[in-house]
Amino acid sequence: MKKVIGLQIAAGTVGLILVGTTYVTLRNRKRDKVANTLLLKLGKMLNPVSKGLMSEEALDAKYVGRVLNKVSGNVVVLKKSTTTRYANEIHKAFKPWYRGGDAEENVYAVFRNLKDKVQVSQVAKAYLSTYKMSLSDQLKDRFDKDEIKTVLSIISRLPKYRKL
Repeated sequence: MKKVIGLQIAAGTVGLILVGTTYVTLRNRKRDKVANTLLLKLGKMLNPVSKGLMSEEALDAKYVGRVLNKVSGNVVVLKKSTTTRYANEIHKAFKPWYRGGDAEENVYAVFRNLKDKVQVSQVAKAYLSTYKMSLSDQLKDRFDKDEIKTVLSIISRLPKYRKL
């Protein structure tokens, strides 16, 4: 009888510890997620060049795939030839200093032609596959702070996606 009561107490203690650690783990994950979001927003405000480019989801080449998986219905996308042409236009705008330097207005024009963030992501994906460098890294390397702010302001005005 004492063995059974002892086993019940031990099992109850183990169960209580398991429930307690699960609760603490879930609470910490939620707190970490909130803190991470806050730090991203603060970093974006304090350092718009690198943090702003990295936190802009439209410049992620995988964003288009995530949207297509989540959204039911037909999402408007560009043809592959169009995305490659836009990626080439952006790449041609980056010239060495002895050939006139970067043509920022040409890059701005490409982003202004895009209608939503899915299309921006498609161009970023085409740029990555063609030139083996992410579009956000290239912008960070070639543009100064004000030029990056201009690109980010153009992208921020775009809707996430459009349906047919």
